[in-house]
Amino acid sequence: MKIKKIDITSSVIEKGLDTAKSFLDKLIMPAIEETGLLLKDQVTMWKFKNQVKMLNKAKLLCEKNNISTKTISLKLLCPLLEYSGLEEDDILQDKWAILLSNMVDSDQNIENHVFPYILSQLSSNEFLVLEKVYDDKIVRVAKLTAELHEFKESKPQIEKEIEDQIIEIENKIKARKEIVKNHLDNETWELQKDRRKLESQQTSIKYKESGLNYQIRTPENVPEDSLENFELSNIIRLGLVKEEKEFFANPQTLEIPLDRDDGYGYSKSYANIDLDIDVESNTDYILTQLGELFISACKIKQKKNSL
Repeated sequence: MKIKKIDITSSVIEKGLDTAKSFLDKLIMPAIEETGLLLKDQVTMWKFKNQVKMLNKAKLLCEKNNISTKTISLKLLCPLLEYSGLEEDDILQDKWAILLSNMVDSDQNIENHVFPYILSQLSSNEFLVLEKVYDDKIVRVAKLTAELHEFKESKPQIEKEIEDQIIEIENKIKARKEIVKNHLDNETWELQKDRRKLESQQTSIKYKESGLNYQIRTPENVPEDSLENFELSNIIRLGLVKEEKEFFANPQTLEIPLDRDDGYGYSKSYANIDLDIDVESNTDYILTQLGELFISACKIKQKKNSL
């Protein structure tokens, strides 16, 4: 049996390399012929250009926002440079630069090693949707916090005014009862009605502060119609969003006929039994604490003296 020799001549190897190079040209823009380097060096140069572009953007951000830089560990810097070198999207390249500028900011303590990995796994649409949700929460929380602060300042005065009005009405009721000999007339009834309204206001004031605090702590919903199913699955996988389901049952009444002797013959009656058999659920997708921290790390932090 004749053994076929494997052709390992330089011309054959070069032909295979040219084929791979031609295929890679179709996948990478700009075309790698521009560099005139070997295949490995061409990819390295393309990554290096992206890294340099990102580093220059980060440098400008630090200068513009008067950021006093600090050194960060290679364990944090190397993955950031590696992942950012593969980024082609202009929007996400800007986010890489912002993330780096925040990580080297001596006034901040962002050392989460998972942030570079998370950013490398996101599309620009996924990031922008999460950023919009985060921005909406910041605005909502700021508004509620201002309302809570204003309420706390005015609460003692409001409570005193209501208490004074209740005392005044009670005195009027007492005086009116002496006139009508404890009979309930229309005027007394109206006064009691006004007192109940004021007492209801007192109760509302007691719970308003806790209600505002609850709203402030409430996480922000992510609009699922802004994302494709695979995008939603991706951000859930990364821990940026979580799914919350609320189950509830609608009671169904079952009537069971009963035959009984009422003394005049049999008559039919029914026993009503409530059965919770119709179970439904609502699904919400909310921004997690990790999601908030991540988006915050990718947002520009303007210093007061840079405004």
